[in-house]
Amino acid sequence: MFVKFAVSILVCFLPLILGFFLFMGKAKIKPLHLLLAILLGLIAIFPGSIIQYFIPERWFLGKYPILLSLLKSLLVYGLLEEIFKAVFIAPLPKKDYSLLKFLCLSFMFGLSFCCFESVVYFLDNLQLAINRDAQFLYSLIFSRLFTSDIIHTVCAGLCGLFIYSCFCKETRAKVSCLIYAIVLHGLYDFFIGFRNGLKWFFIPVLFLAILECRIKYTGLKSEIDGE
Repeated sequence: MFVKFAVSILVCFLPLILGFFLFMGKAKIKPLHLLLAILLGLIAIFPGSIIQYFIPERWFLGKYPILLSLLKSLLVYGLLEEIFKAVFIAPLPKKDYSLLKFLCLSFMFGLSFCCFESVVYFLDNLQLAINRDAQFLYSLIFSRLFTSDIIHTVCAGLCGLFIYSCFCKETRAKVSCLIYAIVLHGLYDFFIGFRNGLKWFFIPVLFLAILECRIKYTGLKSEIDGE
């Protein structure tokens, strides 16, 4: 049992570990700054989670369940989480860091956020996993590696682009980056909550998030470089 528990925790943190060495080696980001991003990513989970806990479920129950579900996804998951991501990304060091390096630092923040969140899901479902001989647990963890981890990381990147633009003298604040992070995250949670064929629409949302992050990065870099 202990071995299964340890392996599951390790798998949850695998993207974070790989990201740490990748950004430290390839992007030449200081290990201390990466550790700061990890710490802030962990802290950022709590404010939104606490607020979500106290939001009455009845607010999103009514005659139009689909619309109310979309509203809940956009406000509770999209708006709350991405606003707090932007708030906690803001303290990350920007001096002497290029846009690309700060984007990587924001990705590290996002990896921290989603990996610690995966641990929370793991602990919540631990008893259920034990009853199912851990098969449910492993499928949950691996599915999050290629779904939730991606959307959190990319949306954190969009939040990072917004924060960098706020502190950059060469360009105006790119509020659209934050808006896209909120909307795309909300749409992801909306579609992933279905139990029918509509669930698979989360895949185009993931690709759109990745594409939008690249487009926003390219546009902001061009403005900074004066092109």
